Amino acid sequence: MICNMETSQKLYERAKNVLVEGVNSPSRGGEFYKPCPVFIDHGQGGKIYDVDQNEYIDLMLGFSALVLGHAHPEIITALQRAGNKGTHYAAAAEIEVKVAEKMCQLIPSAEKVRFANSGTEATMAAIRLARGYTGRRKFIKFEGQYHGWYDPFLLNCHARPTYTLGTRKDPVSIPDSSGLTPASLADTIMAPWNDIEIVEEKIKQYKGQIAAIITEPIMSNIGFIPPKPGYLKDLRQITSDNDILLIMDEVVTGFRYAPGGCQEYFEIVPDISTFGKAMGAGIPIGAVVGKNEIMEAFSWGKVLHYGTFNATRLAMEIVDTNIDVLTRDGNAGIKHLHTIGDKIIAGFKDIFEHRKVPAIVQGFGPMFQLYFTQKDSIVDYRDYCSDVDTDKYSRFAHELLKRGVYSTVSNGLHSIACIAHTEEDVAKVLTAADDAVSSL
Repeated sequence: MICNMETSQKLYERAKNVLVEGVNSPSRGGEFYKPCPVFIDHGQGGKIYDVDQNEYIDLMLGFSALVLGHAHPEIITALQRAGNKGTHYAAAAEIEVKVAEKMCQLIPSAEKVRFANSGTEATMAAIRLARGYTGRRKFIKFEGQYHGWYDPFLLNCHARPTYTLGTRKDPVSIPDSSGLTPASLADTIMAPWNDIEIVEEKIKQYKGQIAAIITEPIMSNIGFIPPKPGYLKDLRQITSDNDILLIMDEVVTGFRYAPGGCQEYFEIVPDISTFGKAMGAGIPIGAVVGKNEIMEAFSWGKVLHYGTFNATRLAMEIVDTNIDVLTRDGNAGIKHLHTIGDKIIAGFKDIFEHRKVPAIVQGFGPMFQLYFTQKDSIVDYRDYCSDVDTDKYSRFAHELLKRGVYSTVSNGLHSIACIAHTEEDVAKVLTAADDAVSSL
């Protein structure tokens, strides 16, 4: 049982003097972690170690970025190789061509690639690209989906009281931040996810005005909510029929479910896709990929997309190595992610059933989340807002933390497997989970 966090507490008090809330992203701060955030000293493989020398099995993995785990030896070698030749040129280099070629081979929607520096930058560029290519301004976004902190995306991302949400057919758009202008949100059309009929109604309502529909293939900002059978294919069909671009945001799911992402797994070919997180194995990176005709709108004098740090040599070396590690030996790395994740999921389900706890586990393979709920499944944002005990989840996650399992304490995020996780790690996670459940 981890009890000593004395050094973390002291660092947190120091940090609050010089950093807003003592952290550099709100999801890491004291609003979520009690009594203080865990200050990490180092990571190795599937584990992290804090400044008080406590060891944790890491199921958060840098908010799902560290698909290979911590300090993978081939990643370290790639970092050294890049450093020895210079980390960044802001000029053309062969490595960016090599990585783009690999992505075009792996990703079904990729005929051309444009690199960015984060998932948020990639989705920002994707929306601008869709607007520039189609000449239209509006786009459909789904309740509960997070596409980064760009102003037009920041509506109905996080849990709200259901009485404020309006009806499913006419949802109330609620900004997730102050500092947003009405004009920045005026062209965002809100719709519930997993409901193709309402999407059809929105398309008819705004006929000829919609540039794109942007969607995650799996909702991953409200834990883990999979698409209903056929839903993604219906989205693909309805966008094609109405001359609307389909943007698939694979910032979370890319380079995890299959070499070509969820679009390969679900057999969907969107017009534009975005990537980040696991793509960089811990190094900031983003990418927009898509059909050649659409991507060519990024050409000079058309849709502007600059970036001093686009395709840095450092990032490109890491992405190149990461792809090789994940896909070698018949995609053995990705298969391992599925094996480990599925075993943890099955174990959680067994624990809840044995303990007679009203909870469910949603997910498959590399990503999953659990919900304390009386429902059999959580299918959209409104289910999450009305039928999930997020406070109980937070208490459970803190109990896991005390027992050496580092997972998200926010029910709105999800847990992750990496290729460094072992069968022994799975057993330790499940032992900790069983003990944590009994403590509740």
